[in-house]
Amino acid sequence: MAAKRTVTYDGNTYKVRSDKIEIPDFAAMSRIGALSWMCANTYPRGYSKAPSPLTGMGGAISLTVR
Repeated sequence: MAAKRTVTYDGNTYKVRSDKIEIPDFAAMSRIGALSWMCANTYPRGYSKAPSPLTGMGGAISLTVR
């Protein structure tokens, strides 16, 4: 399986939901238009198909033993 295409907008990189989607020129769009396109056509950041919702959160949780 090939890696998903990515788009970068405002310093953040997002993965496109489908290879069939045409990526627009964000410089020619308004900010609201670009963000609307991003919401509709890219995966949310941190998206995972893993069954556990805590997968990938290991660095966010720390324990202190006294």
